[in-house]
Amino acid sequence: MKKLLSSLLCLALLVGLTACGGSSRDTTLIRVAVGGDTAFLDPAVVDDSITSNVLEQMYDRLYKLDKDGNPVADIAKDAPKVSADGLTYTIKLNKGRTWSDGQEIKASDFVYAWKRASAMGTATSYYSQFVNFIEGANKTGKALKSMDKLKDFNVKADDAKGTITIKLAKKCAYFAQLLTHTIFTPVRKDAVEKDGGNPLKSNWADRTDIPTTGAFTATAINAKDEIVLTKNDKYYDADKVQIKTISFKVMSDSESQTNGFQAGELDFATACNVQTILSNDELKAAAYAIDPFVCNYFMLVNAGNENTRKELKDVDIRKAISMGINRENMLKAIGYGEYAYALEKFVPKGIPGANRDFNEEVKDPYATYNKEEAQKIMTSKGYNEKNMLKLTYTYNDLPMHKAAAESMQASLKEVYVDLQLKQEEKETFFNHRDAGEFEVCRHAMTADFLDPMAYLSMYYGDVAGNTVDDAEYEKLVNAGEKSSGADRMNKLHKAEEYLVKEKAYVIPLFGYTDPNLKATDLEGVTSSPEGHYNLTRAYYK
Repeated sequence: MKKLLSSLLCLALLVGLTACGGSSRDTTLIRVAVGGDTAFLDPAVVDDSITSNVLEQMYDRLYKLDKDGNPVADIAKDAPKVSADGLTYTIKLNKGRTWSDGQEIKASDFVYAWKRASAMGTATSYYSQFVNFIEGANKTGKALKSMDKLKDFNVKADDAKGTITIKLAKKCAYFAQLLTHTIFTPVRKDAVEKDGGNPLKSNWADRTDIPTTGAFTATAINAKDEIVLTKNDKYYDADKVQIKTISFKVMSDSESQTNGFQAGELDFATACNVQTILSNDELKAAAYAIDPFVCNYFMLVNAGNENTRKELKDVDIRKAISMGINRENMLKAIGYGEYAYALEKFVPKGIPGANRDFNEEVKDPYATYNKEEAQKIMTSKGYNEKNMLKLTYTYNDLPMHKAAAESMQASLKEVYVDLQLKQEEKETFFNHRDAGEFEVCRHAMTADFLDPMAYLSMYYGDVAGNTVDDAEYEKLVNAGEKSSGADRMNKLHKAEEYLVKEKAYVIPLFGYTDPNLKATDLEGVTSSPEGHYNLTRAYYK
């Protein structure tokens, strides 16, 4: 993906662009605008990008992803040692790492955090499915009454030696990458259970006395307004942290973010109107895109739970919906230019396959626009211009989602589908989607790890939001996961083809990256392909 920011353009516009960052502002402060409310600052329950990026500044983990998506040691001393059968991982911690209150970071802190997440169940802690690769984890999907129920949870901590030993229930080819995920963040038992608090609840995480392992701690928390982070002076690398304060300001309106940035009131705006950026040379020069960024955007069809309409259980109708969407028109409607591309498979570009990009290894698309064929299917089902299939499409309130929805509404009308649009507030939308309370809805997914299973596992097993419930799909995924190398990738291609082309449970629309706006004198901002940005080593020139 092309980078818009060139050094020549930057130099040419330097005088004007310092106004975007503010020439007389506090250079120990980064003012960040985010596009919606944050959730509890609990690593076990976070499943949205806004809260994840706040936590990214607050917590170090065993491993982190570099800009290319490779796991590198962080609190861990080096890469995990893996047994010959691929089931046992042994990890040595770096000595001398402390929490923000000065206490030593212990191996047992990790074990407590992971066991807690598993006990919360995937319905509460969506990403505990990653923890559940561990032998003895909670496989029910439901919250347990107590962590004590996990007596056979097979992670051992040797605090004296600073060693963690993990035994998996089954081999996982990408487990080392999973360890970089937020769900594997350590938390302290005394912080979670202070004053007798229930360890399986998350209200503890919005206190400002919580010790953290990263460069910043939270000193003010208002989920609907602002979160303020302050530098952790006990951080092992504190000498390299030049910023003292990061303010995350909730600004759901993209034009307000753009205007605030241009007025010098913001240093980093994360939910801007892309069309405004592309039409303004100064904003183009200030654009900061996570590149590569692995993200798909798709329609999810509720085809497999008690709320499912009988029409959506009909695979032919699902296929007709997929064929009836003009993706090229949608790209024009959302106005992302070179920041987006039409997606004809579920796994977006950027995931390694057997020999090349997984998305490009299979040449034939799984989802394409074919109005005539869609019309034939719908006509055979009794639908026409005077008798359309009425469906409700739900999305949350951002301009891109609205533009995509209206584009689909227009093209599906031509294949006899009357798409009723329903816009919901972000938190309400996510709750309804996770509970399966929708007919068709918008969805997007960044890669939590760079493997096809980052996407294919979304509708595999007992996880929140799984509306597929297809034994054949699970059989295909299982076949892949029991294999290795090129054979594994080939079998995962078959699973993806079944999910998208044969059954149309998910309808791919486009892949994209959201350009942020960054003050041009703000350096040292880094990112990783799954969409996290890191400000902990940022500084002003």
